[in-house]
Amino acid sequence: MEKAYNNKEARKLVIFGIIIFGIIEMSFIRVVLPSYYTNYLLFIPAYFLVLGIIVLLVLSRMKRKQLHPGRAIARLMLFNVSQMLLSFLLMFCYYYFIDVQEHTLLIAFSIFYIFFMGVKMFILYNIDHRHKIHTIRTKHAEDHK
Repeated sequence: MEKAYNNKEARKLVIFGIIIFGIIEMSFIRVVLPSYYTNYLLFIPAYFLVLGIIVLLVLSRMKRKQLHPGRAIARLMLFNVSQMLLSFLLMFCYYYFIDVQEHTLLIAFSIFYIFFMGVKMFILYNIDHRHKIHTIRTKHAEDHK
């Protein structure tokens, strides 16, 4: 896991990606669909920014523990399920306790959720790919000793 994960690269990708995508999505709704824009929509990028920071913390903890990438990815998949359940709970609370434009909120949240899962998939692919390269190089070096 040590060689398979670059913390700085992932941190930049997750945080800046979420911030930029949040600005673009909220600006689009505010400019193109101003009647559907509410201040409650600003909670969506903040929610995913917190989730992104938690993902980074989980990855750095796994790096410190030097978990095998297979186990690390399994734990991240468990985290994905937890995130999905938390997101469903959040949407349920929005729908029943806060009277806002449900369709706009659901569409904006779904688009952001898909984007966030794509970012996490890219990070997991990167970890797996770098681990395979490191394993091949290590095996190759051992064979030529």
